[in-house]
Amino acid sequence: MRALLVYHTPAFKQDAELAGFFKFSAWIALDQPDTDIAVFIYEIKAGGSSALLTQDMLRARYRKSLREPILVKPGAVERYDFDGFNFIARRVAKGSRLRLAIGPANSKYMEKNYNAGGIVAEESGKDARTVNVKLYHDSAHPSAVYLPIAVSPAGASH
Repeated sequence: MRALLVYHTPAFKQDAELAGFFKFSAWIALDQPDTDIAVFIYEIKAGGSSALLTQDMLRARYRKSLREPILVKPGAVERYDFDGFNFIARRVAKGSRLRLAIGPANSKYMEKNYNAGGIVAEESGKDARTVNVKLYHDSAHPSAVYLPIAVSPAGASH
C-alpha cells in the first residue's frame, strides 16, 4: 500500500516571496536496507486549489554520499537531507498554506528499487520487500523544512 505523510503550514498572514531552493531534513528509520523516498512541496491556495512548487527524491543507500552507497541498518534512526529541490521563484498569496508530502518514490520513469539492498539493476520482483518508514519529529529528532524566503532590500517598499 502506498501511503504519504502530509503536513501543512498555517495559512500565510501576508504574501510571501519565495526564491531559491527548499531543503528538508528528516530523521527516518527503515526496516529494510534500502528504499526510495520522494518529497513534494505544494502551495495550497485559500480556495483549495494546489500548485506543485518543487520535489526531490533520495535513494536511502545514498543518504550520506552520492558516490558511495551505504545500506541502511534496519531500525537505525538517521538524518536524511533532501537538498536536490529545483529552484523556485514564486509569490505565495496571503491565506495560502504550504503542503509537504513525503512517501515512496515509485514511478515507471525511474529504476525500480525493490528495497532488498542488492544491486538495484539486477533485482526483480522476486527480491521485493515491503518497507516500513518511520519519520521522527521530536526534540531529539527535529525534522524541518527550510524555506527560501526572499528578503527585500533595505528601504524597498511593497
